[in-house]
Amino acid sequence: MPAPLYGLLLVGGKSTRMGQDKAQLIYRDDTPEWQRLYAHLEALTEQAFLCHRADQDFGVPAIIDPAEGPLCAIHAAQQAHPNARWLVIACDLPLLEGDTLSQLIESANPEKDATSFASNVDHRAEPLCAIYEPSSAAAISTAVSDGKRCPRHLLEAINTALIPLAKPFALNNANSPADTLEIRSHLTHSREMKSITIRYFAQLRELAKCDTEEVTTESVTPSGLYEELKSRHNFPHKQKQLMVAINDDFADWATPLKPGDEVVFIPPVAGG
Repeated sequence: MPAPLYGLLLVGGKSTRMGQDKAQLIYRDDTPEWQRLYAHLEALTEQAFLCHRADQDFGVPAIIDPAEGPLCAIHAAQQAHPNARWLVIACDLPLLEGDTLSQLIESANPEKDATSFASNVDHRAEPLCAIYEPSSAAAISTAVSDGKRCPRHLLEAINTALIPLAKPFALNNANSPADTLEIRSHLTHSREMKSITIRYFAQLRELAKCDTEEVTTESVTPSGLYEELKSRHNFPHKQKQLMVAINDDFADWATPLKPGDEVVFIPPVAGG
């Protein structure tokens, strides 16, 4: 008898960068994201669960999140139902729809340990929209016992099938206020091409191989623009490691971009 496919929606994060509970955010149809995504899992799997902290209650079938990161949450689900295949998604994917999940399910290879989309940004595994087979449980259990917490590294260590993402923006996540502006611009079809001047310093200049670059972008914030450039030039820094300036003034990552703006991403300075 084939293993059942269960769904797991991760909602136990603290949403520190967002400043409010990402699972309760509403992007459309007056529906909190956890309800919208949970409905997709209910429609596509034999049984759907929320994975939330012990101090939360959503009124639906749940697995308690150990609150030590998503890999520990996946481990908890596998411990609760060891014979199940798990379709795991995060609650911060406002552009994720049922057709993308159907693509993942139809493409999944049960002979592998997992099936994941390949990121459109860096072509690595997307661990929080993936199917984990029962055969992945031993490796996940060992990783958790060893204090390892990165689900992407886990997928890269086991036998994972990578599949291309049919909709390039489907897995854009929303972890910060700037991210929500980018997401809403997709949902409202309000993105417009604009020319922006980028100036580079220090390590970013070395990696970009230029001092100044003219780019054409649909991004509506410096946050979205940096993620584009990070993919293009393999920048190693996360946004929290940088400062941003627009037209010679320090700016917030959620500041709206205008045509003709000059943007500088300021990396950390080494040395004493």
